[in-house]
Amino acid sequence: MKYDVIVIGSGSFGCGTAWHLRERGLEVLVLDAAEGPATQASRAAAGFVSSWSVVHEPAWGRIEWEMQRYGIDFYTRLAQSCGREIGYYPCGIAYIYLTEAAWIDAEGRIDQARQLGTRLEVLTADRAANVLPQICFETTAGILYDPDTIRVRAAQAIPALAQQLQQQGVQFRFNTRVTDFVHEGGQVRGVMTTAGDFASDHVVIAAGAWSRPLAGKLGVANPATPHTETRYTTVPLPGLGPEMPLLIFSDCHWFYMREENGGLLIGGFEEDPLPADRLVDPENPPRADAIVTGQPHRVREFVREIEHVMPLLKDAEVEDTMGGLPTFTDDLHFIAGRVPSYDGLYLMSACQEGGITHGPGLGKMIADLVVDGHSAWDQAAFHVDRFTQ
Repeated sequence: MKYDVIVIGSGSFGCGTAWHLRERGLEVLVLDAAEGPATQASRAAAGFVSSWSVVHEPAWGRIEWEMQRYGIDFYTRLAQSCGREIGYYPCGIAYIYLTEAAWIDAEGRIDQARQLGTRLEVLTADRAANVLPQICFETTAGILYDPDTIRVRAAQAIPALAQQLQQQGVQFRFNTRVTDFVHEGGQVRGVMTTAGDFASDHVVIAAGAWSRPLAGKLGVANPATPHTETRYTTVPLPGLGPEMPLLIFSDCHWFYMREENGGLLIGGFEEDPLPADRLVDPENPPRADAIVTGQPHRVREFVREIEHVMPLLKDAEVEDTMGGLPTFTDDLHFIAGRVPSYDGLYLMSACQEGGITHGPGLGKMIADLVVDGHSAWDQAAFHVDRFTQ
């Protein structure tokens, strides 16, 4: 059984790549060791799809911004065409700053973000009362608002995308673990799996936390490091609906929040060194359903620091938790592109907790490399071997 391309992984990176390969007319096989699409990091993703460059992540610039805009358009089209509920809503996002120092720093980046094309608005007290009635504006140092941000529920959006791919002829094989690669003279020829061998001269590794040990089977270094990220949802709270903007508390534990089933989905970052319960063996990462950490309850205690800013948080106790294994590099840039040591091998890794937003754009880039040998997006920042140069 030979395919034009084999994609390993059916999360946001894998399905986004398969979509663009199929759009280019290729026969695609998607393999996943799990029982269905988006069962690992993508399942637990917060589903924020936004223009993050400069305003939220200074390391990201024009290319990432174009991918972010592409992701917003991609999921908007998916919501309109898939015929399924994917938690889509064009709700915008608000960046909330609590200290004058952080607000002054943010003001210095507004023009840069606007030059990229992000429609940032500095909220006044009256405007904030209309857009963010849940926030006590007078307790903040300043708020930036981007009206073009959307939200999706990743655990529904990626399976909806996988369903469309199957309808378009993309083959999926679940419960199929890749055990090794077939290669000849530096050319990839396919993969060996628990369900037999599959042949292709193009293989894309897009397996999230498992991309590192998979690449290692070929002696390819992948420095993307996984660690657990667990967020929680609350019981329904008064006055919340999907129209509430996504919230980022940019100078307070990087709290991120959105409405979820009438309550809140809440996550936050912890300072390095990370607690031991969030560290995993990068060569043998656990499945998402085996992740157990105290992070949600620690974050809940951190959130008490901002209850005076958002009073309804006083009743936002932990009801349910969801976790995954996002992967990171030290330079906060994605790994995406050809593997120089093997013709036909491509690696997508290091989601930086931005995999849902950037998955469609990175998938398009990989598809362009496979079909055309080049991409309109410069991949210099994403090169697989940049850490060994």
